[in-house]
Amino acid sequence: MKKVFLFAGLLAGMIAIASPAPEPTEKVLKAFKETFSSAKDITWHEYSDFIQANFKQNEMQIRAQYSDDGTLLKTIRYYGEKNLPSNILAKLKKKYKGQEIYGVTETVCADEVTFVINLRDGENWYTVKSDVYGNMELADKFKRADI
Repeated sequence: MKKVFLFAGLLAGMIAIASPAPEPTEKVLKAFKETFSSAKDITWHEYSDFIQANFKQNEMQIRAQYSDDGTLLKTIRYYGEKNLPSNILAKLKKKYKGQEIYGVTETVCADEVTFVINLRDGENWYTVKSDVYGNMELADKFKRADI
């Protein structure tokens, strides 16, 4: 019986590996190339409501989600301190003095831009949420386990 389960698991794994990568529609490809002309290392992933491109552009990791008709639904960008808007960076430096900005996740969906900023100091990790105007709130605080 163990051999049957092992064989079934191996077969399922081989099918998953052998399945072709999703192909975006021509409309999606056209819209993607117009918006992200210098994208590199592009991989496509298909979900029930959208197709997503994961790629790098200007040393930044980005995810772009499209509807089947080529409409850009959402972008998610991952970057560091140097790419934060200056108004947000100035407020962070003042409000969270002495804490290092470890990473930023920027999400643009419709007309809304949100930032999730991860900070750390010698003892804790902090998650701060901000809007484009620099209105921020502390969302989470955790004891660091990596020290």
